[in-house]
Amino acid sequence: MWKMIKFVLLMILLGFSILGATIVDLELVVLDDDDSNATVSCGNNQYCLSSDGVFPGWNPKDKHPCTIERLSMENFEKRFDLQGGLPPLFPTPLVITDVPRDRNQRLRDLTSSHSILKNFPSNFTVTLSSSNSFSEHRRTIPFVQYLDEVATNVMTPDQKSNETWYFFGETFSKEWKKLLQHYILPPCQACQRDEQDTWVALSFGIGNSGSGVSWHIHGPGFSESIHGRKHWVLQQHEPEFHPDQTSYNWMYYNYSHLPESDRPLECTLNPSEMIYFPDMWWHATINLDDYTAFISTFTQEHLYVKQN
Repeated sequence: MWKMIKFVLLMILLGFSILGATIVDLELVVLDDDDSNATVSCGNNQYCLSSDGVFPGWNPKDKHPCTIERLSMENFEKRFDLQGGLPPLFPTPLVITDVPRDRNQRLRDLTSSHSILKNFPSNFTVTLSSSNSFSEHRRTIPFVQYLDEVATNVMTPDQKSNETWYFFGETFSKEWKKLLQHYILPPCQACQRDEQDTWVALSFGIGNSGSGVSWHIHGPGFSESIHGRKHWVLQQHEPEFHPDQTSYNWMYYNYSHLPESDRPLECTLNPSEMIYFPDMWWHATINLDDYTAFISTFTQEHLYVKQN
């Protein structure tokens, strides 16, 4: 288990070291609709604020395009079952749809907004991370308090990600391990469980509409939406962004001004759908619904290739 914790932390630190080269002094840009700046996409040294909130923007509750290849579970199995699942280090993102609802129904029942607290002691705490690219700040609070914040706090595009808190990733305790044992792993060759947790590390998260993690990079794996919808944007090259710019802010101000040809790949995961994110692809996520719960499977695909 400790081996997998170190593996996940190493992936995160690797992302930090790559991102560190992009840190610059923060420049505040107030976008006035009567100002020519209002049509300028913010670069990686700018943090965008609207002066009156009448920017074209981006609404999490809207329906959004999908430009990533989508395969139904049936067609996925026809294509990859003879290979034992998705091959390691698959080169492009892939969304798996039409997954039978009963596949992870047990976990879905246990993690609903009305049921999840029943899996933990009354004084159980969770560790939150700042939702910027580095996730370097930590805050530990009672789990019940975080769920209350999810239910009552309203996210806006003008919040800074280093000032917002998000629960994702630090789910390695015995309580979380007991809960996540009910999760059926994605259909990939490297998605295997063993007593030493050699091949996969599971991370569970919960957020409300507009929350998410800004642009970052790490190794390959899958993410599955358990409750609510989650939007993904991905690209191979480093995007223009500020590390303390939330994914909501980036979608609201930067994305909305990009020509379609310059936009990243994107897709919304509905409940039960999952996405494969390739090795070292830049990506950001934004939760669309008021209670969005999801689980990511980080895989040791380089090690799998080496040993097979």
